[in-house]
Amino acid sequence: MKGVFSVMPDIYHRISSQREQMSKSQKKIANFIIEHPNQAPFLNVEGLANAADVSDATIVRFAAFMGYRGFPEMQLALQNAMQEQLNATERFKHPTEEAQSEDQDLYAIFLRDQANIQETMEAIDMQAFHAAADTVINSKRIFILANRSAVSVADLLHYHLSFIFENVEIVEPSDRAIDQISTIREDDALIALSFVRYSNHTLRLFQMAKDRGAKAIAITDGLSSPLLTAADYSFMASSKSPSLTHSLTAPISLIHAFIALIGKEKAADVKKRLRTIEEAWRDFNVFSNFKPPSA
Repeated sequence: MKGVFSVMPDIYHRISSQREQMSKSQKKIANFIIEHPNQAPFLNVEGLANAADVSDATIVRFAAFMGYRGFPEMQLALQNAMQEQLNATERFKHPTEEAQSEDQDLYAIFLRDQANIQETMEAIDMQAFHAAADTVINSKRIFILANRSAVSVADLLHYHLSFIFENVEIVEPSDRAIDQISTIREDDALIALSFVRYSNHTLRLFQMAKDRGAKAIAITDGLSSPLLTAADYSFMASSKSPSLTHSLTAPISLIHAFIALIGKEKAADVKKRLRTIEEAWRDFNVFSNFKPPSA
């Protein structure tokens, strides 16, 4: 798994970066820790071993593998990480707990979106970002895959990439998706988007494309995302929100940056293609010629 970046504390970075070198038992521990961030920090060796279905000795060896002097030091790191997350949550507590007006509720949403973009921007791995862009540029075909709420972001990505390339195909959110992915080859790239709660349909098709040799690029929002296990490049954008729905502001900002990077690399082709598209727009009178009245 190349090019992962995240807003999670250091111990989760350690776990994610070393996942490929872990044994099967170690991966079970890692998965439990990532999937149960509020429970794992308070389990002793025996409790964590039972929860992850491994031996006590494996837990001790896992702590050493992760670079800690013993299990107590790793447990403290987990507890500190949890406290960091709690502090972040406290700063963006749901408005109904402390705000007295609807305006404050709205401001909290805007502030959280600002923070999501800031966290995503500060954590981005630019070397991996460039490498993923080069992979897309050099691919014979580009497939974009998403389901449920991620479809809106995928549509935006598809719309803008279609100005740059003629070989962009969005995977249908239906049974036809299997037919599309079955045609994928080693010289193709698949960009999959999935956010909490992660779509099993997206995961299965992503793995299918990877198994067929395609370059797999994931845009997701957490180290527990199941897309990470199959991805060549993984980019995470924070989707936290004090509202009922997860925020897509940072994912959209991330794909805007990705499109801009690709567009810069393909500037000459983009200009040529846009001239052709502009001519078609004029022929069909696509856009309004309305001019506001003079003051």
